Amino acid sequence: MTPSHARLASIVVTVALLIAPATHAREDADDLMRRARRDAEAGRFVAADSGYARAAEVAEGEERAEALFRRARVVRSGTIAEALYRSIVDEHGESEWGRPAALELAKIQFAMGRYESARTVLSGGDLCDWSDEACVFDGMAANMLRRFDEAASSLASVKRGRHKTWAAISLAEAEEGLGNSASACERYAALARARVHPTAWLRYAECLDAAGDSESAKRELEALADAFPYSPEALRASAKLSPPPQAIVPASGDAAASGVETGAPKLGGTGFTVQFGSFADRGNAIKLAAKIKKTYPGVRIDSELINYREVFRVRYGQYATREEAQSAGESMTRELDERFTVMPVTRATDE
Repeated sequence: MTPSHARLASIVVTVALLIAPATHAREDADDLMRRARRDAEAGRFVAADSGYARAAEVAEGEERAEALFRRARVVRSGTIAEALYRSIVDEHGESEWGRPAALELAKIQFAMGRYESARTVLSGGDLCDWSDEACVFDGMAANMLRRFDEAASSLASVKRGRHKTWAAISLAEAEEGLGNSASACERYAALARARVHPTAWLRYAECLDAAGDSESAKRELEALADAFPYSPEALRASAKLSPPPQAIVPASGDAAASGVETGAPKLGGTGFTVQFGSFADRGNAIKLAAKIKKTYPGVRIDSELINYREVFRVRYGQYATREEAQSAGESMTRELDERFTVMPVTRATDE
């Protein structure tokens, strides 16, 4: 071998050694991603979380952004998910995963009540021009901040697709915020006639009642309860339709002495409530509420977003002190044979 041939062979070997680790790492990342996807599809989310995390450690660029995004979708902690989406936005914002990550980040911030931060993320990536869902969340966040003009601007751009209904409901809420009650009620009426969403239907019935047309309001509430029997709105409609119930005396004696109100509970302000269950599945909450309603018609379902997951809580009443709520819960439990918890509340959803 000539000296020139020896030098060339040395260069080839060196280049091969330099390339080999990168190729091996990429193959490892691909394999890890495939296995993590199979775990996720099979519902093995802990294993999928681990697989995506390992893939993100060895991958680069688009592949790393994808691994981070997919991990954020399966991780149990909302805090970790938020950090992962933030990492994609900051480090891989120009990748194909940048905008989807920004939207998910904004949705988490909205669910946690950080409306200003959510709007900053959405506007920073011009996401409303890219996604109707982003426009809906921007509009809802603006409503919560009482910036109704800005909310209307975002929401009015959503004219079709699966996000149209929530955009229309939120746009009606913006109209109410701007003082245009007649326009808001017209929007609710259009949605109610289409029977596309129980929330809009309930709001339309409330519009009729506020206008003094109680008979029409009653008919709409009855139709709502019949069309959407398992929705929280149906329970609220039934509560509005039910006449004041007869007093039910607990087995322990005088209802007033026990602190239990057998009619519709007084809601609003701050205080404590009696909670009988908390469910991720709305159907389970409906079943428990239906059982309790036979004895205590004022039972309600409060819906809250926790880490962008909706939680349904079966509750009764609102009391000024924890002691009053505890006494009421104990009396109700003797009749219902259901466990309860006293929970602090700042406002009830049935006001």
